[in-house]
Amino acid sequence: MNVIRKYDIAYKGLGEGRHEFGFETDDEFFSAFANPEILGGHATAKVILEKLPASLRLEFTIRGEIAVECDRCLEECRLPVDYRGELTVKFTDEPLSEGERYDGEVMWLGHGEGVLNVAQYIYESIVLSLPYQQVHPEDEEGRSGCNPEMLEKFRIVTEEEFERLTGPEEQAMVDNPEWEKLRKLKEGME
Repeated sequence: MNVIRKYDIAYKGLGEGRHEFGFETDDEFFSAFANPEILGGHATAKVILEKLPASLRLEFTIRGEIAVECDRCLEECRLPVDYRGELTVKFTDEPLSEGERYDGEVMWLGHGEGVLNVAQYIYESIVLSLPYQQVHPEDEEGRSGCNPEMLEKFRIVTEEEFERLTGPEEQAMVDNPEWEKLRKLKEGME
């Protein structure tokens, strides 16, 4: 069975009003999409479908944890997912290409269709809920959870070089805003 078919909602036989559905995502779900950014994970998606006379309104709540590659140390790290969003489904008699059927907020279906697949919406919502910079969270003491050996390999300026650059003879350079940026970068790497 195609893993994506598990995310079908057969809405045709439902009466008007609110209906609740639950879906689980796992590594198999994420591997069905051609995106190397997400390595795996697990999330639950609660979907409340409101069937209206001429449309459907869906409310999504997605929570879980996703595995991605850390942007800082390149090792796998797990990030939380917490997403809330809405999708409106409208109906048309016009033939639409796949690209015209969905724009992220509105999905168009033909009047004769009776099943709505929410897998793509769930996947895109998870991807969009991830932070722009994906790094290991800090521990209780505020230290990076990144692999220290890998961070050391990426260190551009050694401690000794940095101390020499910021010594008393270089005080004029320290007052330069560009050197202040370098100092902040160094502090962020510790």
